[in-house]
Amino acid sequence: MNRIKTILICMAGTFIISGILNPIGLISGPVAESYGIPITAAVARFGFYTWGVFAGYILSFYIFDYIKLKTVVIAGYVLFTISVAGLYTLHNGPAMMFFLFMIGLIASVQVCGASTLVSWIWSGRPRQTVLIAQDAMFNGGGIIFTALTTWFLASNYHWATTYAVVGLVALLVASVAATTEVQEAKKDDDESRIPTSWNAGILAVGGSVLLFMTSKISVFIWAPQFAEQVFNASLLESGRLLTNIFVGAFCGSLIGTYVVSRIRIDFFLIGMLAIGGTGLWLMISAPDLQAVILAGYLVGASIGATFNGYTAFGLSFVETPSHKNIAYLLLAGGIGAAIAPWFSSEIVEMTGKVGDALLVCLAIQVVVLVSVLLLSVYNQRRQRSLMTNPGS
Repeated sequence: MNRIKTILICMAGTFIISGILNPIGLISGPVAESYGIPITAAVARFGFYTWGVFAGYILSFYIFDYIKLKTVVIAGYVLFTISVAGLYTLHNGPAMMFFLFMIGLIASVQVCGASTLVSWIWSGRPRQTVLIAQDAMFNGGGIIFTALTTWFLASNYHWATTYAVVGLVALLVASVAATTEVQEAKKDDDESRIPTSWNAGILAVGGSVLLFMTSKISVFIWAPQFAEQVFNASLLESGRLLTNIFVGAFCGSLIGTYVVSRIRIDFFLIGMLAIGGTGLWLMISAPDLQAVILAGYLVGASIGATFNGYTAFGLSFVETPSHKNIAYLLLAGGIGAAIAPWFSSEIVEMTGKVGDALLVCLAIQVVVLVSVLLLSVYNQRRQRSLMTNPGS
């Protein structure tokens, strides 16, 4: 039972952050109406959440050196729930921005803690399999929370009602953690910390994942708006598109969980990025709304397991990963997620066309694919060199 609860804690972080992040594309319109601001300003306001994520990943570099992981999980999810309650009850701009920042900060620390716990318990292909399974939880959350958000908005509920549901889930996880014996990293008596190693490979993977997350979050935000602007889609139709993206992502992550237990993670990433570029191109060039909605499955399938696939790929460059290695990769992704609302809003603001933001995302995905190809070649040569000269 303790092992089951530990696995639940490992999986819960991505599920909860999914409930906050993925509905943004649907609730941006209601937020704009509620606060009397343009939709681009509403989208940009969610940048406070993504900047909170960024700050949380910086905090993750240090917090686990001084506070036990179990304590961080319990206290973090309680504070998360309090912040969600503040977001739901206080209706003013500064309060919204503050609580979005706090929610992002706490959620990102929990995700880093969950991935760190995975790295302590598993290694090799089992580790990368569990990390991809975390992506499945993220995408499963995307399906559930997108459907809930669509229903809440169609029924004229408050735009943050889905966030209230997420807060209840976080409170449940805190109670589970309180009754669980959480495994800490095993250290020698004379060693206070696990040593952290760095090299060019893992640093370059961080740059690549930054670009990928900028594109990924921008697509989540603007795909529903693209359907509405170009094809006059209704709220239900744009919600269906976003749901399809997460259905495809969930299926892709489930399949990916099996595939990465059989093949190298870099081959998996290359395949997913190629599919993603194709799907996004099909969405942009679709002749009608139905084709856009169908293309959502392909776009989703490609990004379903890619972020944690990146984490596993980055960790393959170091022999013994520490929480600082994981925090670095998550921080890189957090920077990409943080700038995505502002970056994509600026493109839409300048051109007036949502499709232009998606075109830029497509170009970024091509750059990312090339970077992973080059990093894969570099890693193979590096590993061959280590086998030939183990002391180097």
